[in-house]
Amino acid sequence: MDTLASEKTLTGERIFTSSDLPCLSLPNTDGLVTCRWFQDSIPGRPAWRAPGGTSRPAWAEATADDDGGLGQRGPGQVSFVVVDRAWLVREGMDRVRTRAVDAVVLHAKASPPGRTALALAFSAYLRIRQHRMGLGADVVTAAVRPELAGAPGIFRVPHLVTVSDGTGTVADTIIWQVMSGPRYDAWLGGATRPDHVAIEAALPSLLRLRHQWRTGRLDQARADTLSAVLDGGDLTAQKIFRHPRVVLPLANRALRGSF
Repeated sequence: MDTLASEKTLTGERIFTSSDLPCLSLPNTDGLVTCRWFQDSIPGRPAWRAPGGTSRPAWAEATADDDGGLGQRGPGQVSFVVVDRAWLVREGMDRVRTRAVDAVVLHAKASPPGRTALALAFSAYLRIRQHRMGLGADVVTAAVRPELAGAPGIFRVPHLVTVSDGTGTVADTIIWQVMSGPRYDAWLGGATRPDHVAIEAALPSLLRLRHQWRTGRLDQARADTLSAVLDGGDLTAQKIFRHPRVVLPLANRALRGSF
């Protein structure tokens, strides 16, 4: 998914920079990046550890982040497991259900390591958000749109993620999450399951709308309509999936360049 750059942010959204991304060393094959975070006895001095098993390690360093329910995030243990692409989703969901894994990133051979690193960094952020919502803390993400064939009852969600380069310029991109049906329904908060095909088809326009919302470039009428849905917050996947009838028409106008 292409990113859409903008000059500045006007909201308090989470912005990922290069310092947030772990440095992953990945083989040239499809597979799973698995991660386990545990209590850090030295806050402020995180270090990601290589696994003691036979899986190929993916080395990384990242900034610690703490949450009242999860404790200090980091150090972490990161591994890579070779898995056939056709089995990535099912194997990823199976592994994250074990107590030995907190997060799994589905890595496609064609995906740049930097994109997979962003997906892993986003997983750390996402699991804290989920935990606060009472949705559990295990997360499965992907930098590339995951194929769900052969994985019945599984849903994919495209999250709009903001990144920034060294110049301070920000851009929006997509990181995918995979979740079970019960968790998906809980994440919707009682809202009716939306039209996934329509939302995925609208991703370019949703990125554009997020850009316009951030930079204050929406006309007053559309800004007021969107603000009522967002309640002063950011344009997130959860808001889009809960209020598609409001957000998608606004996004369609954004893609046509109507301000």
